[in-house]
Amino acid sequence: MKRYSIVFDNKCAVCSLGARSFKRLGLMSDDQGIELDSFQDNAIACNVDPNRACDEMAVIDLDTLEVTYGYDGWVDIISLKSNFLARLMKLDLVKTLLNPVYIFFASNRRILAPLEVNASTCEPKLKKGYRLALLMLLALFAGFITYKKGEVLSTSELFGFLNGWKLISVTGAGWLFTGLLYQKANKWDYWGHLAVIAGTVILLQSFALVGYKLFPNLAWVIGSMIFSDLLMIWMHFKRVKMLGVSQKQTLIWWLILHFSAGVLLTIYYL
Repeated sequence: MKRYSIVFDNKCAVCSLGARSFKRLGLMSDDQGIELDSFQDNAIACNVDPNRACDEMAVIDLDTLEVTYGYDGWVDIISLKSNFLARLMKLDLVKTLLNPVYIFFASNRRILAPLEVNASTCEPKLKKGYRLALLMLLALFAGFITYKKGEVLSTSELFGFLNGWKLISVTGAGWLFTGLLYQKANKWDYWGHLAVIAGTVILLQSFALVGYKLFPNLAWVIGSMIFSDLLMIWMHFKRVKMLGVSQKQTLIWWLILHFSAGVLLTIYYL
């Protein structure tokens, strides 16, 4: 049986978890996971392209030291457990369908699950199309859940002046204004972080909507919104720190969100 080592991004929480999972599944031993930050000091990784390894997981055949990357590397790893599945994944049609999914997650990994970086950490190449896809997917998810939440609020006496579309404008305007106003060199990263923050709290609120369906009480919706506000502040603080941006941006973002929401709520109420 072939044996492989992988060069994984140790500044990505999901990548690090994946490497640990490979070890638990018996696909590799402890010394076969090589951190991206220090792989060039490892003789086994002598044929690894540093630029490509920063963008995609590198998989090293320990017998020949040949290297495969990304989707093809995953196929090599999977072949250790299932030759049938590996052969299936090598089919042109399957690869055409699944490779973009891999690139989507690989190119957005530092946005989806970032860890603190240091001076030796490489920067994955920005793929704007895949970053835009992330923004759109999370925006659609947020819009759908927010619409449902607005329809729930519209049935109450206190928030009867709202509906789904109005709540989308109330909660979404501030995110849009913040993104448009932020035009620094790392704007695509910041926009991505904003989308993930919004998507995370909307996921939380979707659970609250399930709770409301099971046990109808407006406290589910209101409580989740209050908790979401606190969670958003914490997430924004942490991610802005990782970007090396002043925490003034956290204050600006928070003020824009709440000022725009307050103005629109007043307009709809009157």
